[in-house]
Amino acid sequence: MRQPTRLALLALGLALASGAQAREPVSFPVSFETRDGFVLHGDLVSAGSTESPIAILLHMYQQDRSAWQPLVPALTARGITVLAIDQRTHGQSTRQGEKDVRVADVPRDGFGDVVRAGPRDVAAARAFLARRGFRGDRLALVGASYGCSVALLSAGEVEGVRALVLLSPGEAYFGVAVTDAASGFTGPVLLVAAEDDANAAAAARALAAARTGPSQVEIFPSGGHGTRLFAPRPELVGRIADFLAEAFGPATPPTP
Repeated sequence: MRQPTRLALLALGLALASGAQAREPVSFPVSFETRDGFVLHGDLVSAGSTESPIAILLHMYQQDRSAWQPLVPALTARGITVLAIDQRTHGQSTRQGEKDVRVADVPRDGFGDVVRAGPRDVAAARAFLARRGFRGDRLALVGASYGCSVALLSAGEVEGVRALVLLSPGEAYFGVAVTDAASGFTGPVLLVAAEDDANAAAAARALAAARTGPSQVEIFPSGGHGTRLFAPRPELVGRIADFLAEAFGPATPPTP
């Protein structure tokens, strides 16, 4: 791990140990390795306690963790710690051992393998948080576009996932079917899309219909795809934050 990241984590640990509820949450750059050797980079924003529920944010295809900036303050304000990551091959997360693997160099017809490997990124994120003393039994996964598929697949493979938020989901992005994963997850799910993104709107309805667990579906008349919805639909930020706050229940006070 690079020295700046160590220093940032030391500062985070001191903030948490001191009692801990920061008035203005601070974003700390972090990095950690997956079991198959990808070094992932992310931003960790603590809600002030290692007891807080955690949202792991999973971006769209050919984007990075910065796309979630509009959402982060609303989550931490509701007592939810946030870890936004660059998923494998995206942003800063392109190193796998001695190789540099960038999304632009992965053929679209081969990107399904990256999607299927996505739960390894989420598992590595959970393990990293556990090493830093955060609880791992109250996780939410928030995905956009193919990030929704990673979230759904991860919900069945990674312990502690309690809720999902899916922005512009698909039933089979890059040939990876996720309907069974959606039906197998019993926690609450919020599915969001826009009518001018017809395929995603249809997929959101279909995935909700396939589920037996509680689902909420929000279809806007317009707004576009994935995290691009935040600009024309600023009310979506509060909608997601309220959904997760309700899913996790009352905020846990910081540890004295």
